Amino acid sequence: MKSFFLDKLPDCITVAGKSFFIKTDFRVWLGFSQTIQENKAVIDEADFVYADEVPSAELKAEAFKQLMEFYHPEPELPRSSGGGSEKVLDYVLDSQLIFAAFWEQYGIDLTETDENGHFLQMHWHKFLALLSGLHGTKLNDVMGWRCWKGDIKTDYGKAMQSLRNAWALPEDSESREQIQKDLDSFNALFEKPETE
Repeated sequence: MKSFFLDKLPDCITVAGKSFFIKTDFRVWLGFSQTIQENKAVIDEADFVYADEVPSAELKAEAFKQLMEFYHPEPELPRSSGGGSEKVLDYVLDSQLIFAAFWEQYGIDLTETDENGHFLQMHWHKFLALLSGLHGTKLNDVMGWRCWKGDIKTDYGKAMQSLRNAWALPEDSESREQIQKDLDSFNALFEKPETE
């Protein structure tokens, strides 16, 4: 177990005994998140996260696993209860809510720049820790609505379902394509065969 306070936050990945330094600012990893959402084969599209040397082609698959561990570190607590894996946060679509929540809760302006116009840096793991510590913000409300499941026969349930629908994240394009293919296949069962 690593201590957030006693251990240095990681700034490299190690593959085959060799360290590769990575950019740690949260904006880079928001870009990484978008890349893995939009593309299925992203191993060669993740080079932008490296600070200098990029792993060779034969090390890229293992390096990508290490990048994924950096991107999504598994906390020791809370322990996984095997619950749903429904997506309740989209870093791009929810960017204004994330900004507002950090400002409201911590007084942190995620768009702040220095005197030269460069964004101030925040380590990805620090960003994730602060994100997980948010409470009582509109972002928390929206995330709660997105994962709400309950009886929709009550007035409360109807209101919650309405909020869930209003704030639902769009399905990814692959899911939509698969749904369309399934629908086309289903409809084909009812089409009359063409006669000559």
